[in-house]
Amino acid sequence: MNTDSTARLAPINYSTTPPLAHPADDVISTRPLGALYAPEQTMFRVWAPTANSLTLNLYHSPTGGTPKRISMSKSDDGSWEAEISGDQLGVYYTFSAAGSDPRFDPDRELLDPYAKAVTNHDGRSIVVHDETPVADRPDFPISEAVIYEMHVRDFTIDPDSGVQRRGKYLGLTEKGTHLTGRLDVTTGLDHLVELGVNVVQLMPISEFHNQKSEDQYGWGYDVVHHFSPEGWYATERFDARRVGEVKRMIDALHRRKIRVTLDVVFNHTFEAMDRGRIYSFDGLVPGYYYRLKPDGSYWNGSGVGNEFRTEAPMVRRYILDCLKHWVTEYKVDGFRFDLMGLIDDVTLRQVATELHAIDPDILIYGEPWAGGSTPIQVTWKGTQRSQGRSVFNDHYRDALKGNVFNARETGFAQSGHHIHGTKLGIRGAIDDFSDSPLEAINYVECHDNHTLWDRLKISTIDDARITDADRRAMDKLAAATLFTSQGIPFIQAGQEFLRTKGGDHNSYDKPDAVNMIRWRDKLEHRDVCEYYQGLIALRRAHPLFRLETAEDVRRAIKFLDDQFGYTVPPGCVAYLIEDVTEQDEWSHALVILNASARLVDLEIPEGDWRVFGDNKEVSTTALRLSTQLVAGGRATVAPRSALVLGLLR
Repeated sequence: MNTDSTARLAPINYSTTPPLAHPADDVISTRPLGALYAPEQTMFRVWAPTANSLTLNLYHSPTGGTPKRISMSKSDDGSWEAEISGDQLGVYYTFSAAGSDPRFDPDRELLDPYAKAVTNHDGRSIVVHDETPVADRPDFPISEAVIYEMHVRDFTIDPDSGVQRRGKYLGLTEKGTHLTGRLDVTTGLDHLVELGVNVVQLMPISEFHNQKSEDQYGWGYDVVHHFSPEGWYATERFDARRVGEVKRMIDALHRRKIRVTLDVVFNHTFEAMDRGRIYSFDGLVPGYYYRLKPDGSYWNGSGVGNEFRTEAPMVRRYILDCLKHWVTEYKVDGFRFDLMGLIDDVTLRQVATELHAIDPDILIYGEPWAGGSTPIQVTWKGTQRSQGRSVFNDHYRDALKGNVFNARETGFAQSGHHIHGTKLGIRGAIDDFSDSPLEAINYVECHDNHTLWDRLKISTIDDARITDADRRAMDKLAAATLFTSQGIPFIQAGQEFLRTKGGDHNSYDKPDAVNMIRWRDKLEHRDVCEYYQGLIALRRAHPLFRLETAEDVRRAIKFLDDQFGYTVPPGCVAYLIEDVTEQDEWSHALVILNASARLVDLEIPEGDWRVFGDNKEVSTTALRLSTQLVAGGRATVAPRSALVLGLLR
């Protein structure tokens, strides 16, 4: 494992005035932090170099009571510690910090940033030692990943889900669940297995600010504490059982050959001293953890109040320690970084180096943009080249469905527009911003902005000629384009059966009525769900759809109009994929995407082509009823549909 301090401390290039320096910038601790438990004693250690005194407050209950107050001793590395004899398992604790800086408040009780569990965002830390076993990671390369994004509560909270522990971590461990009254419609964990996805991306499950009442909803991007799982999804919020329940959830997914990646929010936190929200960071080391302007106010590149100062040595260490904790303690398989653009490039490189030293197939990816003005050089698309991380391909998203900031704009799926952008996406962005197709996360829908179905409705509502049947065809076409493209495919939960949020494009605080997965939709749109299932199975069965290098992509993919000079009708894309790695049972695949409203007929390369996907079905075995679509060196493609052909060796 690489712990090279020079990598941690490398200078950052700032795009504007650098953020305010801090007197603790040269004070670095390498000793373990947090509540270091052993049955005989527990060492409590916290980093607070600018404080003059630190007090450990011990409690025997999650709320109320009078604490036992213990003065802590300071070391030269800026850390404070106190060793308490006896078995402290399950003890609740906080810290109080005092110092000459007026931002300290000795009467304020603070969470331990390194606590493995807390009772609430403004509650108490808990001494934890949990030995719940977690099955080993499913063994497959990154190129085979099919990512499925979900919110823990959304996925099982529907009363018709058949899940007993609805909306909880443990709801994702239940087997044999099905739609109420329909044994033939699987839900929950069994649905994931049936669909064929092999990576579940969980929206934030670190402790966040939401008050967790049954009538208050949250996505989780208002993170307060990164080491502790969120209590809203646990069966009990005021003890440490959340730790074991998350492990049981990951164990259940691993046993079904599904990896788990966490959506992590290190670009900002909900804490903000200027708003009176101080829970740990600004209370222990005021002004250190956030990028501050010369006047002491927060930089706000996140758009939600502050920016985590990832380039600061102990902030960088905190991020690395936290990620490695999730990987080693919970066997998490990867991370999606919210607003990755605000995390400095040196930290991201160190993350990739240290995590890949643990497991080279750990997925590291995120959003290569910021939400506002920032003093650092944003890690845009392109900065990830050959650095062991991937980024969301918003160019491809917008080409497929239209720019997300203009809801009425149509893309390739609706109107055949953006042919060039679609071709760039099909090739895994290797002619755009990536060194490898595996650096591109391809998607057309995620938790942000409209669902694909809602976008199809909004962008075509003014054309009375377009029916919902047409929109269903557009959805299938978008999915076929996505899953036959090079790169890593990503879908949002419910996308496979036309999930709608009623047109809401930002449902972060909306109730279950807006956000929950409605499992009856799977029954109503079963044909769409089965189409996605077929596409995923086809992709997983054929290595030529998931090439790993730019060189292989350039050798393998040829567009019929660009490279062969064939005439391709307007609104269509047609391309040949050669099995250049000689790993596939097909020698070639031919994909024809017809986004136009009419049937098209076009010339194709000669060969004994078999049909594996059309406008109704996709399968790993040839479709006998579609053989008439290909004959005499020509192919016929239905309106708003894909035709996927394979040439067996």
